[in-house]
Amino acid sequence: MAKESLTQAMAIAKSPDEAKKEVKGSAAFVVFMADKGIFVFTAILIAASMTFVDGFASLQNLTDLFHRAAPIGIVALGMTFVVITGNYLDLSVVAQAAAAGVILIAVSNATNLATAFAVAFVVAIMFGLVNGIAVGYFKANAVIVTLATTYMGLGLLRLLSGGSQVFGPSDGPIATFGSSKLGPFPYSAVVLVVVAIVLTFVLSKTNFGFMVRSFGVNEKSTRLSGTNTGFIVVGAFLVTSMAAMVGGFVLAAFSNTAVSNMATGFDFQALAAIIVGGTSVFGGKGSVPRTLLGVVFVSILSNVLVLSQISYGWQQVAIGSLIVFAVTVDALGRRAGKK
Repeated sequence: MAKESLTQAMAIAKSPDEAKKEVKGSAAFVVFMADKGIFVFTAILIAASMTFVDGFASLQNLTDLFHRAAPIGIVALGMTFVVITGNYLDLSVVAQAAAAGVILIAVSNATNLATAFAVAFVVAIMFGLVNGIAVGYFKANAVIVTLATTYMGLGLLRLLSGGSQVFGPSDGPIATFGSSKLGPFPYSAVVLVVVAIVLTFVLSKTNFGFMVRSFGVNEKSTRLSGTNTGFIVVGAFLVTSMAAMVGGFVLAAFSNTAVSNMATGFDFQALAAIIVGGTSVFGGKGSVPRTLLGVVFVSILSNVLVLSQISYGWQQVAIGSLIVFAVTVDALGRRAGKK
């Protein structure tokens, strides 16, 4: 019996080469999920939502979904540049989007829309420069720097606005933009798509975009090649600031009102879309279309939870769990890819 047991054990035992193949197969699956999982999960989520969730597939719900996703989506598309540079976040998008919205309505009420755009543009440039120079040239911690500029920006905004809500004229261009559509698509969704197209071109077709990705892969090699790495970081933060400004404009147009706390949570929600879309928190890997897909996935998930009458607390738990899962898969995928 002992001999038969030993023979059977030897027969079913895998050779070292077979075991190695199995490990490689598992690693390949993890790498695949880290790289392509967002496409699979999004397709499954859409199919399941259309099949099992009442009201999801209606035109009104779908247009409203993209309408509400637009401000956060625009911010996320811009922040993608900062994340790709490697281990950097821009938490100040909360203050930037709020400042843009308040400036848009308050300044346009006092003067005109062109002046409001100009003032908001200058403020966005200031945010980008302060964050980018501190992080890119002085090597300060990005989380601490952008958290500090968040508090500075919101504090100044409250002082200048008195913390009160500002309203635009009901028949003004801002209100018209917020309620208008291009066919079945709200203008906000159109702006989201346009921003995605522009930033996709910048990241994938320009020297600056190449340097951003190169810096994220290997900062030292990029610096030794003669590239001004501080300039890359400043540029990434400026792109984020411009996107946050546009996102603030769109958000203010929703209700034709603005207040200093209007963009609360934008930092976390934008980061959720970026990470879920497959942009690596370790830098060097990611794209604008992937972030857009992440925006779609998170927005659909939130919409389904609302339609299913799931409480907001559980919605937060779901999104948080999703981020933990995405970050874990990303880390495992990077580790498996190195084997």
